[in-house]
Amino acid sequence: MRRIVVVGAGQAGLVLALGLQRHGYAVTVVTDRDAGTIRAGGLISNQCLFHPALTRERALGINFWDGTAPEMLGASFGLAGDSPEPAVSWRARFDHPAQSVDQRVKVSDWLTAFAARGGEVRIGKVTPDGLEEYAREFDLVLVAAGRGPQFDGLFPRDDARSPYREPQRTIGILYLVSGGDEPLPVYPGLTFGLSRAGELFGLPVQSVRGPVFGLGFFGVPGGPMDVWDDVTDVDEHFALAMTLLRKQFPWVEESLAGARPSGPLDVLRGRVLPIVREPVGTLPSGAKVLAMGDAAVTNDPIAGQGANMAAHAAAVYEQSILDHGDRPFDEAFQRRTFAEYWEKAQHATRLSNDFLAPPPDHVLATLDAAQTAPEVARRFAHVFSDPADYAAWLTDEEVALAYLGSNGF
Repeated sequence: MRRIVVVGAGQAGLVLALGLQRHGYAVTVVTDRDAGTIRAGGLISNQCLFHPALTRERALGINFWDGTAPEMLGASFGLAGDSPEPAVSWRARFDHPAQSVDQRVKVSDWLTAFAARGGEVRIGKVTPDGLEEYAREFDLVLVAAGRGPQFDGLFPRDDARSPYREPQRTIGILYLVSGGDEPLPVYPGLTFGLSRAGELFGLPVQSVRGPVFGLGFFGVPGGPMDVWDDVTDVDEHFALAMTLLRKQFPWVEESLAGARPSGPLDVLRGRVLPIVREPVGTLPSGAKVLAMGDAAVTNDPIAGQGANMAAHAAAVYEQSILDHGDRPFDEAFQRRTFAEYWEKAQHATRLSNDFLAPPPDHVLATLDAAQTAPEVARRFAHVFSDPADYAAWLTDEEVALAYLGSNGF
């Protein structure tokens, strides 16, 4: 029986572990925290899963929140102008509902399910030096330990695929609930706001405390939304969030007028450096280890691609392992596996990186046209679930303008 270890217990690593477990592989997951500690801890991320990733979870029987988590029915866009009302605004319905489940809930439930199904969970922090022991014990070592710097030396930066040297956004995320008897009158989908200072994303989430509204600000460093560095508690974060909402995205303010923080740990602040790394690491012994998820490709969360690409990575890596049979998991296998993942991940990376730059004129024209052309709005809304369409459409000015021309613009 092939023995595989997954170092890290996030979206990519656990979906892969649960998938391989179904096929009889002996899988070990290494995590620095147990399920209970993760569930009781601070906010990990603010994720949104679209139909392709949800389909993967449902195929594995591990989407435990269908019927409980709020359905996200579409996208609502607003472009800040010179008045309280947005200069451009539109809404578009998704072909299939999206879903957001607090990663504290997902990771803790998946870890519990993995162990209940016979999987081995080891608790401990793994360093690059510690991987040697795993390389001796297991047939394949997969590093899915997130986007921290601990494995930077093992998986060096791929300069050709990494255009940024510094984080491009300051991030402040907060979960909110109604302060009264009635639920918050928020849009039942993805709320996306764009201003010169940065972006706003809001969405309904199934959290450790039940349904909440996740409010995230992505500010250009040094600008009016770069305000989080000295914040120390949830009340201060909430006050700053409401101020930013009023100044940058006032048309969203009314729906959150009666909101309050859902809990003292339901908050997240920081910066993310977008980076693509060399996927195969060489240990001092010469053993090869393979990165996946954020350990291989870290995108700024601005375009909501992280969890979706993690699910895709798990699917690609699982199929590659199954197809490989009893042959050694050598470097050629590892590079081939990552290359197959990159075929799709490159589009999500391009989408995320482009969102960090000021939108070019043809993209602004497309957003404007979406106000009166439902098909244009629908297509733009779906680039989050299908970033390959973004790459084939909005990255090329001539193609984008020709498309607008075919729709009467």
